[in-house]
Amino acid sequence: MPRAGSNYLDGEESLFSLPSPLPSGLGEQASAIVDNYIKRPEGMLYVADKNGNPSYMKALTPSFTYQIVGALTPGPNVQATVTPANLRPDMVGEVLILDRVNPDLMEAVVVSSIVGNNQIILANVQFNHDAGTKADVGMIITEERGLPAKRSIGRISKFPCPAILSLMGRIGYGRRGDQISGAFQEMNLLADLASFGGPPIWQPVTISATSWSDATGEIWVPASMYMVYYSEIKVKYVAGFLTPPSPLVEATASIAASLVSSAQYGGGNIKSFSAGDSRVEKFGSTNIDVDTRHQLDVYKARIFF
Repeated sequence: MPRAGSNYLDGEESLFSLPSPLPSGLGEQASAIVDNYIKRPEGMLYVADKNGNPSYMKALTPSFTYQIVGALTPGPNVQATVTPANLRPDMVGEVLILDRVNPDLMEAVVVSSIVGNNQIILANVQFNHDAGTKADVGMIITEERGLPAKRSIGRISKFPCPAILSLMGRIGYGRRGDQISGAFQEMNLLADLASFGGPPIWQPVTISATSWSDATGEIWVPASMYMVYYSEIKVKYVAGFLTPPSPLVEATASIAASLVSSAQYGGGNIKSFSAGDSRVEKFGSTNIDVDTRHQLDVYKARIFF
């Protein structure tokens, strides 16, 4: 299904001998085919705030929207009341997009703590926001990754990654066969938690103390406050480009041409056609020819199991 905001051909049709303007929805349809092939449903484009900070993925739609009851002023540790009052403790570390429809005020903020079911503490706010400001959830990439035993390296699947907005980690008790004997055999804080505590809790990780590689997808995570490595991490980040690179535009144009041709020749995907002694074979059943696949393969998400 074509999605508003995901159109890699926006304004570029004339460069590829395509109808200009494109038929309504064709650019979005071709872009959706690209995103499906490279296994990136959030698309390849992100939106930056007016200071140039990557904020959210352009092709995503909010999974939920809160409303800020009072006005917000810039600064650290800003308290806000939200409606509806359905906040959960596990929303610590969540990224909210404030004033998404206003380019001058739009920004990504991170929830650092929850007070009751309707109040949040925001780690940092850049701009002034009026009462009634909308706060969108679900506009960035979220992944949970297990870390190898006794190592501090995990991986993210999407690239390039200009910004990690939120990073949380937790320690699984008795992970990977290294069972803790209990508080009375091993006298340390982690043993106490394993013996008497509840399920593992997510702890915020200082992003400035981490590093990551677009080439490999590896992310290095420092040890926890208990001086042991996390069992798993929860990463909320933005990945892709502010403007689409040329190979992505060219591949989308090729798919759009395939869609136009299929409409001209009976509405089906073209495998081949002939006229006299001439024969043309170009588009397969997915509207993506071999050359286009090669262009897109470099953008495929790295799927890890």
